[in-house]
Amino acid sequence: MPPAVIGIDLGTTNCVVASVMDGKITLLEDKQGQVLFPSVVSIGQNDRIWTGSDAIALGATAPGRTAYAVKRLIGRWYTDEVVQRAVNNYAYDIKENPSGGGVLVKLGAQEYTPEQISALVLKGLLDQFEARHGTRPEEAVITVPAYFSHSQREGTQRAAAEAGLKVLRLLNEPTAAALSLPSTNEARLIAVYDFGGGTFDFSIIHIEGNVYEVKATDGDTFLGGDDIDGLICDELSKSFEEKTGVKLRNFPLSWYRLRDAAEKAKKELSHSEKCSVYLPRLVGSDSMITEISRERVEELAKPLLERSLAICDRTMEAAHMHISDINDVVLVGGQTRMPLLQAMVQKYFARPCASGVNPDTAVAEGAAKEAAMLRQGGGALLLDVTPITLGINIAGNRLYPLIPKNTKIPTRKEHRFTTHRDAQTKARMVILQGDHPVASENSRLGEIVLERLQGFERFHSRIDVAFEIDASGILHVKASDKDTGEEQDVVIRDSFNPEGAAPAGQLQDEESLSPSQQDLPPSITGPFRATELLDVLYFLHANKKTGKVELDGPAGPGELWMLDGEITHARKDDQIAVDALRLILLMGEGHYAFHEGETLNTPREIDAPFGQVFE
Repeated sequence: MPPAVIGIDLGTTNCVVASVMDGKITLLEDKQGQVLFPSVVSIGQNDRIWTGSDAIALGATAPGRTAYAVKRLIGRWYTDEVVQRAVNNYAYDIKENPSGGGVLVKLGAQEYTPEQISALVLKGLLDQFEARHGTRPEEAVITVPAYFSHSQREGTQRAAAEAGLKVLRLLNEPTAAALSLPSTNEARLIAVYDFGGGTFDFSIIHIEGNVYEVKATDGDTFLGGDDIDGLICDELSKSFEEKTGVKLRNFPLSWYRLRDAAEKAKKELSHSEKCSVYLPRLVGSDSMITEISRERVEELAKPLLERSLAICDRTMEAAHMHISDINDVVLVGGQTRMPLLQAMVQKYFARPCASGVNPDTAVAEGAAKEAAMLRQGGGALLLDVTPITLGINIAGNRLYPLIPKNTKIPTRKEHRFTTHRDAQTKARMVILQGDHPVASENSRLGEIVLERLQGFERFHSRIDVAFEIDASGILHVKASDKDTGEEQDVVIRDSFNPEGAAPAGQLQDEESLSPSQQDLPPSITGPFRATELLDVLYFLHANKKTGKVELDGPAGPGELWMLDGEITHARKDDQIAVDALRLILLMGEGHYAFHEGETLNTPREIDAPFGQVFE
């Protein structure tokens, strides 16, 4: 008999493991009959590794040697805002990885990457399964947040490999939840609202038979029940400090106890109006004896829940759907047991949420169902989308999107680019993931360099760039120079490496490209440096654009008008156009916006052709 194949919901707070046995979905239970396995790792004084509920028990006495919510750190750089928030809020030590700018978790004398911590969590789950069923799984479908980036997905795959698991498929959590629903031949459109311990996802999925088509997805990888716990901790610690003068954040063990009490209070308030919190000798002889109400917790949590509904708004708009189009609303994630959340979601969708769905186990059940079908050589037809835009940098530190977010995958997109400087012999295409129009504000996945361009006059080279995402979500990028025949390609399998980061300011404009002349104007609005503004003007000139460029900076506002790519008018107080442009370029960083097709209407006209303006 082959080893079991399983579905794993690798959660921020808890994990759930499911498998199909004798045609039925079976959930893995621990010795106490619990199906939720805490995503916690603790290192004992003798360097023994503890996971799950055992790790939580040890964490009560050794918080600095206990890691939790590590899923929020996986595939991220130390400088990431999310990581910095964790550094300030978590009891264990988070530091920068000197070998690549990523994250290290320090537990006692040992240092681990987030991927290694996640691998320990997975090994603990496999040990539990083997002890329960007498066989150790070797293959699994593992779920990830729909809004996970390429690096975060890669990190999850590496964690599984280190745990000895072959990943049959990384399955988006909302899609897994949809797979767990009873089968029906009737076509329906469902909204999956997944508010877990550490992440929030929202997906709109069309189901017809065995076909699951994701229409749109969005989310936030730092929005979850842990954040509500943190707000409760802040509320309780503030009250404690007012009474005793003791700042609890200065005492890791005390803060760990408070965090545990806050989570328990939140759960109790799902079915009670008030909850007592008693922590004897929390710091020295000072005890915490207080009470917190459901009303106060709801007041604290409401802004976070409103954030989630704003994401629902964006997703509905991206899918070109109306609330009335939705047939069912599925709530997933333990936090969805909160009465206020249920009320707000039901009000938003103007309908009750689907019943019969276990928010804690639905994701794992769907993963197990898919794993069993894949083992049999089939599986549901999953038509998913890419959650975040993929593209390259272009002149002016802009992001040019080749595969916009919510594009169906697998997919292939190709576009022609050109040089933006005379005699340019090198083209560096930085592969980016993100939705910010400023290229350097996005995540860098890698790069391709063409080094033997012909050095033509600007806008005459022909460089084709193709992006392809395969069924496994792996990104393939190819660039080819049509004039010399030079080609380069790369498969983004390990974007999270020492060469994988590109902090703002590191992108090299002199080697970047411009879109070809058949392009519509890109989204060219945002902060500029003098060279970036010149690149924008050159682009408008090359593409024979008509419209108005508005500029603003320390020296005040300025305006330039263009007719078929030529600057015809300008205004900067009472100065002539050439002086106005020079002043604008000297005044340092500012902002610009291009309005295509604006009516030309200004009292002053420039006689000099485009090129002379820049001499």
